[in-house]
Amino acid sequence: MSGENQVAKKLVTDAMTEAGNNPQHDQDSMGRAIIAAVIEHYKSYRKIDDISQELQFTIDNLDEDEFVITRGC
Repeated sequence: MSGENQVAKKLVTDAMTEAGNNPQHDQDSMGRAIIAAVIEHYKSYRKIDDISQELQFTIDNLDEDEFVITRGC
């Protein structure tokens, strides 16, 4: 597993734990907020079509046990 993957998993776990511990939050809303924040950040340096293709790739591979993350090889 890449270092980026480990960092991302920890960030998501921490955010979901926070959502679970805070009665004003819920995990589904937190998940959507994380996805929206990543997409918004991507928009600062990637084209929308590129983001769309990446999201479609992720959708197409939802049944995989673990996503393969590459560094643009």
